[in-house]
Amino acid sequence: MSFFSLASPIRTRHAASLHRRFIGTAGAGGALAILLLATGANRLLEREARQQGDVRVEDAAQRGLLVLTEALDERRRQARILAMTPDVVAAAREGGAKARALGITGGDIPVLEKRFDGERSLSVAPATRRYLSDLLPTLAAAEILLTDANGYNVVTTQRSSDFVQSDEDWWQAAWRDDLSAADAAYDSSAHQTTVSLAALVRGGTAKVGVMKLGFSVAPLVRSLSAAGGGVHIDVLDSTDRVLLSSGSAISGRWLRGLPSGAGEDSASAVSVNVDGDIERAVALRANTGRWHVVAHLSESTLGGTAATARLTVLLVALLLLVGLGVFVVLMNGILHRRISVPARELAEAAEAVAAGDFSIELRRFSADDEIGRLSRAVAAMIVELRRLAQAIAGAAKDTSAMSAEITAGSEEMAATAGEIANTARDLSGQSTLMAETIASLAESAGALRGLAGTLDAGAHDGVARNAALRALALENRAGLDATGESLASLATDVHASATAVAALAAASEEIRSFVTLVRQLARQSKLLALNAAMEAARAGTQGAGFAVVATEVRRLATMSSDAAERTDAIVKVVLKGIDASGASANRAVVTAGEVRAATERASQSFADLEVAVADAEAWTASIEETAATTNALVTDMTERLDSMAGGTESFAAAMEQVAASSEEQSASTQEIAAAANSLGTAAERLSKLVAELRVGDARHPA
Repeated sequence: MSFFSLASPIRTRHAASLHRRFIGTAGAGGALAILLLATGANRLLEREARQQGDVRVEDAAQRGLLVLTEALDERRRQARILAMTPDVVAAAREGGAKARALGITGGDIPVLEKRFDGERSLSVAPATRRYLSDLLPTLAAAEILLTDANGYNVVTTQRSSDFVQSDEDWWQAAWRDDLSAADAAYDSSAHQTTVSLAALVRGGTAKVGVMKLGFSVAPLVRSLSAAGGGVHIDVLDSTDRVLLSSGSAISGRWLRGLPSGAGEDSASAVSVNVDGDIERAVALRANTGRWHVVAHLSESTLGGTAATARLTVLLVALLLLVGLGVFVVLMNGILHRRISVPARELAEAAEAVAAGDFSIELRRFSADDEIGRLSRAVAAMIVELRRLAQAIAGAAKDTSAMSAEITAGSEEMAATAGEIANTARDLSGQSTLMAETIASLAESAGALRGLAGTLDAGAHDGVARNAALRALALENRAGLDATGESLASLATDVHASATAVAALAAASEEIRSFVTLVRQLARQSKLLALNAAMEAARAGTQGAGFAVVATEVRRLATMSSDAAERTDAIVKVVLKGIDASGASANRAVVTAGEVRAATERASQSFADLEVAVADAEAWTASIEETAATTNALVTDMTERLDSMAGGTESFAAAMEQVAASSEEQSASTQEIAAAANSLGTAAERLSKLVAELRVGDARHPA
């Protein structure tokens, strides 16, 4: 099983569409937001309508208070002006004079009321009465009543209910304060209320009477209605009886549940129950606190505007929901075409790559957005993965071939090392034989020296001994010639050994070059693995499978690097042994040359000895001189033979070192072969892994 399928299993079922979840979530969130906004707007509208209603009621109350105050102030000014007119002052004085003339001053009030029950007035100054009656329409007054200083009616524009007014509060207040507070009196017969007030009449500094004016409330009602602007304004007394109403001039009813004003500048709207209807009301004090100006409006009326606003909000919310639905449908199509389809293709490509299939082709997306960039990046990544897989496969093949070559070269090196060891052993045996021969020559030289002494001792044996010496010289010359040939063969073998050592050194250098190549290959593989890991990290979860490939390549690169390091160390050891073997072989060549030269010289010496023996036969007379010469020559030959014996022993020891070095080289070559086999196994494993990848065409997709 491929490690791709284990690391990145391909999903066998279709994943849920991300854009549908996104669209569903966005649509639900948008609808919820619209509903929340509609609910919040509804509440805000209700609160705003309530606040505007409260402001409307408060403004109406303030306007009603202003209208009432201005109307009362205007009536007070009219009363003061009228009380100061000369006709009124004269009529008041005339009434007082008549009362004194009638002797009723200070009389009993019930008696006086009964006495003047007909006219209920002293009926003085008819001209003043006509004057005042003519002023009624101008002043919008209902009646005008003038009393004297005793409180008796002097002039009335209509029949009064009482003759004596001094016991009335308004009369006492006007007499005391020059002006009484406005008062509203309900006329049960007319079913309307009149507002009245009284002003003191002065004749100079003396108080001569009191004049009372009763005004119709119709103009004030109209003013209150205009000031209310749709808000109902009532003027109540302390008993909550309606004195004035903006809705009608007819009053006198009681309103329960309306609030009392706390002050002209501190009133606020409150909810009250008026005759079973919930209303928002504001009450303000007027007429020095005697009256309350109450502005009130039903909450249902206030809610009408809010209902219209709520309907508008509902319609807007429905339009927004419809617009949201259209937007969601459009966005669904756009996201499906621009995101879901490309994302699904990219996901399928990533799953195929995770499964080890690098031959997949991606459709090109020309859009210059994130999806287009991602598709082009994934396509480029797949192309690079194909190239990397092919490069890995080629590297694995090259590694396998190189490991096979290393194995073959190692085997050849092992065979060459074995041959060198055999040759060294042969050279060692031959050097042993040569040492024995030289020892024999040394013994012969000793015998020759004894013969020379014998020649010195007796010349009579000269001829026989010369003949024997000649024969022995011939024999030694033949041995020296054989020794020279052996030395020539030994020199040839030593040269061949040096050549083989040089070839082995060259092969070792080739191995070292190959190890350097393997090390470079390992470093390149590590770089490829690092680049692959970086690309896998960029790819995220889709590049997990390729991350495993990168890890395996990094591990193989590490193994190759370790094997290269071990091989390099072994090659260094082999090269060191080869250098030692080369040095020993060079010394052996030098020693063999010296032995050969000594042998040639010895052969020449034996030729000279043969000539000397011949001369000894010819010249018996000079035997002593010849014997002395021979003794000297034999001594020199003995010394040289001793030196040759020592050189031969050194050569034998060098050959033993060459044999040992050859054995070490053979062991090192076997280690190299083992390392090459390990490298070949790793290369085969990498080849098998790469063989499972489907790379297809490595060209970049159009």
